[in-house]
Amino acid sequence: MTTRASRKSKATSSVACRPLGGLPGPRSGLLHNVEIGKQPAPPPLMRALASLPAGRLGAGVVAVGSMLLIWHVMSLYFRPWVPDIGATLTAIGQQLQSPGFWDNFVLTLGRVLTAFVAASVVGAAVGLLIGLNERAEAFFQPLLALALAVPDPVYIIFAILALGTGETAGFVALTIAVVPFVTNIVRSNVHARDRALDEMAQIYHLPRPVRLMAVLVPQLVPALLTAMRFSFALSWKLVVVVEAIGQPNGIGSAIFHSFRQLRMREVAAIAIIFIITMQLLERGVLGRIEKRLLRWRD
Repeated sequence: MTTRASRKSKATSSVACRPLGGLPGPRSGLLHNVEIGKQPAPPPLMRALASLPAGRLGAGVVAVGSMLLIWHVMSLYFRPWVPDIGATLTAIGQQLQSPGFWDNFVLTLGRVLTAFVAASVVGAAVGLLIGLNERAEAFFQPLLALALAVPDPVYIIFAILALGTGETAGFVALTIAVVPFVTNIVRSNVHARDRALDEMAQIYHLPRPVRLMAVLVPQLVPALLTAMRFSFALSWKLVVVVEAIGQPNGIGSAIFHSFRQLRMREVAAIAIIFIITMQLLERGVLGRIEKRLLRWRD
């Protein structure tokens, strides 16, 4: 019995080792050039992508390269409305050497910072009030919902019609347009705070100023930083729109003036310089402040 069982097991193992269905072995047919345990060579495109710098730097290089390629193709098919890259770079150099450009740039930057500070302070204060006071929330909630639903250019147009084309109209329009978004961000995070910390502060009979600065504000720091970055990003975009519609000077006015004269190279050059500068301020200044204040999370 033992001999028969051993013979059957040997026969079964020999059958299992044979190629099934007449398939070629590892050294024949289609698999002749592939070594056992090794993957086939990747295609050239995959090798090229693998050779790129790793991480966010590589992704950024690919993104910028893709944008430049799309820009080049559009400049070929939509000339002269889309200027080519070389002409735009030349126009950028000319703008950087122009005193008039820097006058407009400084003026616009001042408007952006003024609107940003005003909208951030007012929006954060109203958001705290709505989040902590039920009566204030019942009063402001319909107004906040309406303000968030109104398109931003509507504020700009009505401010210009009511106050004229001076600095006051632009400041009021920008502040009213940005404040609702900051208020909504702060209010939502006040509602999401840890209520247990409020109960602990109440048990220990902490004064209200101490509760505000030692219990509530530390929980709201991430929300306040997010609201600040959003306020800055929205402010500089709306400042350009306000200047293009109703201001005689500034970056927006310069872009609109060049557009009316069909100087598309100047339009692209001014816009690129201003956008890059605003991105550097947002990521370089506000981003560093955010990382420093939120270092405790790491």
